[in-house]
Amino acid sequence: MDCIEKDMISELSCPLQETILGFLPIRDAVRSSALSRKWRHKWTMIPHLIFDDQFFDSKRKNLRQYQDKKLRAHGFVSVINKVLLLHQGPILEFSLTNLEGCDTKIVHDYISQWLPLLSRNGIKKFNLKNCHFDNIAAYGFSSLDLTQLRLDGVLFSTSPSFRSFTCLRSLELVDCINNKPSIFVCPVLGELVLIYCEGLLPNNFRAPNLKRLKQAICKLPLEYSLAGLPNLKEFSCTALTIPMINAKAFSGVNFLDSLHTIEKLSLKFTFVKYLVAGGCPVKLSKLMPHLKILLLSGMELIHLSDITCLLCLMQSAPNLKKLHISAMEINDAVEGNLRNYLAKKFVDCTFEHLEIVTCTWLRGLRDELELVKFLLANSPLLKKMFIHHCVTVRTDVALNIAEEMLQYARASSEAQIRFLKDDLNIEYF
Repeated sequence: MDCIEKDMISELSCPLQETILGFLPIRDAVRSSALSRKWRHKWTMIPHLIFDDQFFDSKRKNLRQYQDKKLRAHGFVSVINKVLLLHQGPILEFSLTNLEGCDTKIVHDYISQWLPLLSRNGIKKFNLKNCHFDNIAAYGFSSLDLTQLRLDGVLFSTSPSFRSFTCLRSLELVDCINNKPSIFVCPVLGELVLIYCEGLLPNNFRAPNLKRLKQAICKLPLEYSLAGLPNLKEFSCTALTIPMINAKAFSGVNFLDSLHTIEKLSLKFTFVKYLVAGGCPVKLSKLMPHLKILLLSGMELIHLSDITCLLCLMQSAPNLKKLHISAMEINDAVEGNLRNYLAKKFVDCTFEHLEIVTCTWLRGLRDELELVKFLLANSPLLKKMFIHHCVTVRTDVALNIAEEMLQYARASSEAQIRFLKDDLNIEYF
């Protein structure tokens, strides 16, 4: 009974109480003010204000009666306004997610009013998720000492005040537009994510310390380059469209030559098509000695150009340890003669440090099997090779393929072949 009567949490120090409240959703943290007089203002010191779907669920029920987007917007932002006005401590993180069915102009105007308040309270992380502001100029985020910034659907101004982010370490832009050429100076930026950002390319950023770059783009422009990122360690890019005839002017070789410091390289969907559009050599003039992990998805393994690109990257990475290949299904595919091509072009090819290989969405085509045989025969340190078949492959065909693969000669006495029932998430490869 003595333990029950004691208020153990209230006896903790104020920093510990604030830490506990910080782990709660903001709605529950605010509700703690009803516990007692001592707890009335405890929540006002939490440093992270996360206004997500969970926070707005109850408000959505109350605002369903309003069909007007302006009334809904005022209803939502009034709640945020009240929290900001009552808050007393530093605000290190502010996150706003998905104000569905609201007038974006009103939300934009309120954010412009919140920024000076957040700046005075030491804001470090600012996130706008699924909050699209079409045809609205970007706010003065560069005036804040932010270390992390995520924006959705923002039109960047060409004003100098929007170009310099001196403290920013992580930047994520989704559906953002940059109408006129502009340079963003980010001296300490370590991670950059660009998702369908029209007019924004890696060479728009002066980021000498950038280590990780992730990008999704509809098509690669001819001026696409990573030359201004000398310390890049991880690069992942997804291209969605097949290059046109004039894409031959895109120099994939020059692009790859700028990746001499890369450690992890991930190219998805049609990106490989852009690399081979202008021709691909057997080996790059500049090696990638630091590359350890290579992931290529959307590969057409029956096309010699794709195979050449794959082996060119592998031969240019003498210390490669992990390789992931994801095949693309092609209707009415016509196979070439990969065996003779490999014997002619890659006779002395050896992958000295390759340890793990994963091949997914294979259909059991002869050229695919020849590639598997080639990798097994030329990888003396290989430990495991994982094989995953396309769902359209019949069970009896898959069994025959497995039996054939198990008979292939292996350069490594430790090499094991394992067959996967399900595809794997290559992000965790």
